[in-house]
Amino acid sequence: MFTHLNCLQTLKNNAPRWAGVGVILFGLFLAKTATAQTVVLVTPLNSVDTIISEVILRTAYKRIGVDIDIQKLPAERALRMADAGKVTGEVQRIFGINKTYTNLVRIDPSINYIEASVFAREQGLSINGKNSLRGHRVCIIRGIKFAERLTEGMDVLRTKDYTMLFKVLVSGRCELALSPKFNGLYNMKLNGISEVYPLSPALERFDLYHYIHVSQKDLIPKIKTVLKDMHKKGELGRIREQVMQTVYDRAAQGLEPCDDDYACFEGKD
Repeated sequence: MFTHLNCLQTLKNNAPRWAGVGVILFGLFLAKTATAQTVVLVTPLNSVDTIISEVILRTAYKRIGVDIDIQKLPAERALRMADAGKVTGEVQRIFGINKTYTNLVRIDPSINYIEASVFAREQGLSINGKNSLRGHRVCIIRGIKFAERLTEGMDVLRTKDYTMLFKVLVSGRCELALSPKFNGLYNMKLNGISEVYPLSPALERFDLYHYIHVSQKDLIPKIKTVLKDMHKKGELGRIREQVMQTVYDRAAQGLEPCDDDYACFEGKD
């Protein structure tokens, strides 16, 4: 009984001190909650060229103390959500997308690029410029703006993502498929597609930019400064080469990119 009374007396005597510790810990928790920031970015489904920019932006935002959550959605839906301010912005899109989606602010410099390439089941087919696509049925992905621009007014079949794009091409439902070269070669390697060929030269090169919703006035100058510094130091190109090599190496083993946690790109796997 005396032991219990002693314990109670000890707790009573130390109550003010423990209360003080609790206040301090709660204050630290509130401070961390107040300073922590997470931005939500969207990007098209099943597109490996975006992974280059995803890794670049993970690095860039980390340097300003911001976490990013990347959500992968159908391409058109992603753009509409970003423009409506339902998310912070888009991982990457081509130059001029903000002429249509006017609430998006382009962040310079460009962080990536794609080579718009034609894939066909006929190896010797001659394609030279976008006008040579006329007279052929072309597969593109709905919401991928460079492909929509290059095939405007033509006979197109729209698919939901790159996996479906190449399935439709192999099946013969279209004669040509329009894809970034990197995405196309990756899908061919991963899925063991040997009856499709990339045609040369590429139709066009498109530089890709990060876009942020206009409401993010404090964030825009911060991330722009970091990306300019990374460009100046050559980091953007180095990350691009490293990500591409990792993606190809994994595809050769039948493995998809580790874009759930990015461990294979950040030396953690």
